[in-house]
Amino acid sequence: MHRRTLLKHIAAGALAPMALTINRMAAARETPLRVIVPFPPGGGTDVLGRVIAATLESALDRSVVVENKPGASGMLGADYTANGAKDGSILLFAGLVPSVRYYARPPEEVLKQLAPVCPIARSPYMVAINSDLPAKTLDELIAKAKREPKGLTFGSPGNATPQHLATELLQAACGIDMLHVPYRGTGPMMTDLLGGQIQLVVATVAAVEPYLKSGRLRVLAVTSQERLAKYPDIPTVAESGFPGFVAQIQFGTYCAAGTPDAAIAALNAGINRALQTDAVHAKLAEQGFQPTGGTPAQLQTALLAEIRDVAGLVQAGKVRVDL
Repeated sequence: MHRRTLLKHIAAGALAPMALTINRMAAARETPLRVIVPFPPGGGTDVLGRVIAATLESALDRSVVVENKPGASGMLGADYTANGAKDGSILLFAGLVPSVRYYARPPEEVLKQLAPVCPIARSPYMVAINSDLPAKTLDELIAKAKREPKGLTFGSPGNATPQHLATELLQAACGIDMLHVPYRGTGPMMTDLLGGQIQLVVATVAAVEPYLKSGRLRVLAVTSQERLAKYPDIPTVAESGFPGFVAQIQFGTYCAAGTPDAAIAALNAGINRALQTDAVHAKLAEQGFQPTGGTPAQLQTALLAEIRDVAGLVQAGKVRVDL
């Protein structure tokens, strides 16, 4: 074979995988972007996911469809994404650690399942109780909990969800021991809090706020470093006698591991554009969220750090990961 012809064949062979990847990415862009929310409709994750998804259509110039795939504390949605298409057509929207199962693994194992795409937003929590409970302050609640170990119940959207972890951290800081009741999402958890089946939740502003005006809930504290501008009369946990206590929920987006870097970069750029719009800023602020944005590397760093931070709760037996 002539040398020039041979070089052409070699070049064509080398470019073939790249061309295949580009073709797959182009095909993926023609299909709707499926945003997977691993919790039921109505909760903080769902609300935030839909706000972002609504803006992504114009930011990415493609149609976007939100799909709720709840179950097993976020595992079903995370596993669905991890086992799905690796072309950037499926985007998981979840808390910083999207699946309880990952707490039982070495942190780096998570990256073999999901590829970080973009940090989204963060929000402090509200410590909310059913208004039938006589406690008017966090101190009064703690005193009651100490008098009645396991006598008070707290809810979470599921075992080892960020809300569950935040409540366990609060219990550890306050020296109390309440009974955990996990639910299949924020919606049913809030329903039972209103009904008195549970007494307390540590939940996002988005989850608690709709029920404040009814008087059926009472917020004792917020977990931010400073008081919330929207609720200046509610003290922080730190102000309530626990200096330095801060807890927040953070959200991010993920694709299946093995998704081409170019597809992830395109999604990251579109999400960051969406987060910078005035409309998204306003809607997130209404729900108590602060947009973050950033790079896949920043999300990866935060994700691995949170997994390591939770290791102590797992080892202490406060969190089960054998679902």
